Amino acid sequence: MEHYALLNGSYTHETLYDLKPVRAEGAYLYSQENRKYLDLRSGLWNTSLGYDKELYQKVSDKFTQILENKLPYIDIHSFQHNSYEEVAQKLLAITGNAFKRVIYTNSGSESTELALKIAAYTNKKAAKNRILAFKNSYHGTFFGGVSVSGIDQGLNTLFYPKYGEVTFIDFPKNREDEERTLTALAKDAALYDVMVIEPVLASAGVYYTSEAFFNKLLKLLRENQVLTVFDEVATGFFKTGLPFFFNHLSEVPDLICLSKAINNGITPFGCVCVAEELDHRLQKSTSTKEHFSTQNGNLLGMVSAEVILDYYLKEKSSLENRVTWISETIRNIFDVQGVVYRTIGVMTSVRTASGYATQLVKELEKLGILVYLYINDDEEGLSIMPPLTIDEVSLEKALTMIGKKVVKYQ
Repeated sequence: MEHYALLNGSYTHETLYDLKPVRAEGAYLYSQENRKYLDLRSGLWNTSLGYDKELYQKVSDKFTQILENKLPYIDIHSFQHNSYEEVAQKLLAITGNAFKRVIYTNSGSESTELALKIAAYTNKKAAKNRILAFKNSYHGTFFGGVSVSGIDQGLNTLFYPKYGEVTFIDFPKNREDEERTLTALAKDAALYDVMVIEPVLASAGVYYTSEAFFNKLLKLLRENQVLTVFDEVATGFFKTGLPFFFNHLSEVPDLICLSKAINNGITPFGCVCVAEELDHRLQKSTSTKEHFSTQNGNLLGMVSAEVILDYYLKEKSSLENRVTWISETIRNIFDVQGVVYRTIGVMTSVRTASGYATQLVKELEKLGILVYLYINDDEEGLSIMPPLTIDEVSLEKALTMIGKKVVKYQ
């Protein structure tokens, strides 16, 4: 019996894969038996840049400097440190001029909590928070996350009372849905305080809608004094082709939640970026506001983020080109094979017949290919999000093998 447990559907230590990685290199994980597995799920699970030796060495050097000074931890609420400002400046450089302030967290789930608190502190219109979110969205497993994650509402029904009054709306799947959604929202949007938006439904199976819809939605919400939160924990850092999904838009959200690829998953780390107008409102507010955990601003998290953000800023054009190439490769191979899929940037879902997704994940594991899976109320399938640095031969070979397997189960 293992003496640790997970709460992952049940109380157990069982995992999706029968694999204990002992090292990694490039886009591959290696088992104790030195068998290599191509990691085509790393884009979803934090390591968007793969397992790059040079990057990890730079992070290791930074860690060594901190540990030699015996200072891996300081309390951000009591002390100052140069890293806090340096990392914030790099984050704001990559997010753009619309954002003016960064608040550090430890995860995407915590970022959701913080964003909801900020909305309550600055924009609460009635006795209870009134929140909008999309069905099948995912925003974490903390208290705020289970309140606004549409995909988990069946699981989370026992958690009451939840954070405010949450109204879930359908995520549009075509232009008619978009117009219907906007028309319906226009009637009562002014009743709400905040909308938490996952611009691409990653955990539900890579659903996305038009940029025009999001521009109209953000404009409508702003006109009705509704704060907008973009949860870019899954979509952030080039996975949809540009640094962030909101970069595709002319309208800008009030808050963005970030984590995962922010430091390539090296330590728990996240943040919320605050837009200029909301930053001004927070500065003017005289009410008491509170949010912290003891590890916010952990220095190992800070310096790992600094190294990764430097890479993103230096290689911005190259990474955008690589995402275009990966996306085109996925489309070309799956189109020829007749695979049913959805893709935006490097984010791809491959639908399977009901009851076969987990089986197919295990079959691909035996072939040395790691993918993830998604399940929603309507369908299930595979999630594929390769590292941005994957080599051409490995990607094309793996996609061809996946295509040959998956057409048998569609």
